[in-house]
Amino acid sequence: PFGVIGILLSILLLKWILGIDTEKEKERHRKLQVLRSGRPLSQHLLMDNKQLEGKSLRDVFRFLDEPIVISRMRHQGEVITPTPEQLLSHGDILLVVAPREVLAKVKVLIGPEVDENLKLEERGNLISRHVVVTRHEVTHKRLGDVPGLAQHHFTMTRLQRAGTEMVPNGNIFLQLGDIIKVVGTRDGVDYAAGVLGNEVKRLDVPDLAAIFIGIALGIVVGSIPFTLSHVPVPVKIGLAGGPLIVSLLLTRFGGRFYVNNYTTTSANMMMRELGIALFLASVGLSSGEAVETALANPATYVWILYALAITVLPLVSIGLLAYFFARKTYFEICGIMAGASTDPPALGFAVQMADSDVPAISYATVYPLTMILRIIAAQLLILLLA
Repeated sequence: PFGVIGILLSILLLKWILGIDTEKEKERHRKLQVLRSGRPLSQHLLMDNKQLEGKSLRDVFRFLDEPIVISRMRHQGEVITPTPEQLLSHGDILLVVAPREVLAKVKVLIGPEVDENLKLEERGNLISRHVVVTRHEVTHKRLGDVPGLAQHHFTMTRLQRAGTEMVPNGNIFLQLGDIIKVVGTRDGVDYAAGVLGNEVKRLDVPDLAAIFIGIALGIVVGSIPFTLSHVPVPVKIGLAGGPLIVSLLLTRFGGRFYVNNYTTTSANMMMRELGIALFLASVGLSSGEAVETALANPATYVWILYALAITVLPLVSIGLLAYFFARKTYFEICGIMAGASTDPPALGFAVQMADSDVPAISYATVYPLTMILRIIAAQLLILLLA
């Protein structure tokens, strides 16, 4: 119990030492994520390169070889959604969507930024809409290979997936739940919505098959012993490490094997909270009957101090290093601390405090390595101290 409490105390102690204001830290994290993630930005550029006059947008794309989108364009006084075959003229205004570092290259090639807003000058049926991918038929395929998306009455400008925003390109594999911003004529946007699905109710029913397949495979992987050099006893990553590693692999490569890894937010939260509750219940049931005997032994309180020291001192020290030297945000550090302790209750506490999944991402990043290192460390301690 004091090991778990020690982790929570470490999180709160670090918050007090750093003087963290939760709301300000959320805003700081948001700004840092924009800088780190290469989130696409939009700028209005004036076509001022005489060498590009009469060239098509396809030529510009081929020259840059970078993921960019021209969502709107003012050409000869008319605001349009251009096709790759659209020819450029001097004085055209292009609304370019691209990652920050790519925008700098585009400005050098096309021309300077101008104070325009083509979004406010939409004419005719030119509209924009967020469309949700809900059709299984278009998932696990490259965006450029989806039939029906090659017609030219709309443009896909942004793709959001699991909180990450990116520029759509033909090599991206679509997944259920992806949100794509589509700009074009009303008929074109409606057509794109029909191809991608945009029937949100289809996502209300969780697809649990992939989850339980992953758990089963994870149990198998976790029970496989493997040997390490100079460690005489085979090592297993266990029932916790196995499913986590398999789930990470399924998330990364499952699309190639037609595994649907989308789970509704409500189902995800339900399973997460239920898992933490079952974990705590199993620990309590297996250890509760020995508590009274342990507390009657004076040596127990020395062990409690050891538990607090082993837990608090390393976590707070590394937390300070991560904050000042690695420039991690407080919520990222909370997830790292919980993952480094392989402690789901601490993760739940951090997620609730952050009111986001930021700690969970950090937790999942460090947890597999920590789980394996703890198993190895235990074996090494036995060898060194035996």
